[in-house]
Amino acid sequence: MKTSLKLACVFLIGALGSVATAGEIQPLKIEATTKPQLSPVMLMEGVTHGRVVFALDISEQGQITDWMVLASSHRALVSPCIEALKSWKITPATRDGQPVPVQTEITIDFTAEGVVISRTLMMDVDQHMQRLFGLRMDQPGRLTNKLDAAPTRVTTVAPRYAKDAEQKGVRGKVQVHFYIDETGAVRMPSIEESPDPYLSEMAIAAVREWKFEPPTSRGQPVLVAARQEFNFGK
Repeated sequence: MKTSLKLACVFLIGALGSVATAGEIQPLKIEATTKPQLSPVMLMEGVTHGRVVFALDISEQGQITDWMVLASSHRALVSPCIEALKSWKITPATRDGQPVPVQTEITIDFTAEGVVISRTLMMDVDQHMQRLFGLRMDQPGRLTNKLDAAPTRVTTVAPRYAKDAEQKGVRGKVQVHFYIDETGAVRMPSIEESPDPYLSEMAIAAVREWKFEPPTSRGQPVLVAARQEFNFGK
């Protein structure tokens, strides 16, 4: 089984989120019952616009089991956003009628008119905010060419691949998207491409066990996004 590691910073917001395998899918639904607000201190300082981008891991029960900040225009906005997230009503995505875990990205925009929460496609957060409001985004995620060195795996676990699965013709390429946090831990692995649920489960289980040297940029630990391709049965 051949594998190749490809790193790429991801600031795209999936319309449906990332669901582990294909099938008849009903998308995730998020009801923002509480919206974060700009603090009085920020308003006094003249801050009227801002943006925070989150990656969320949503369980089959509709619970947020993990989250990460991918970008923020003001660090002071992160805390009220996190508090608001805790009270949101989430209806999990389903595949063939059964609830499934989902990884997705959301954007929380602070404007003079109010707060807007979306899961729409945004190609370049930094350029968008600079063009509209002159704000520069603090982006924990870094592109590979901005890292001091490509992330190095210190713990690697190969996916299990049962012989009977191969004999039955269960094979193909599986692409896993995941984050490597500032400690080198793998966060939020999800399937981007897979021909079979069994192969998806084996790939995800393996990647969860991986450990990396902490990625750095200019000597400082940073968050990066990565993709791993597994080729089963080749």
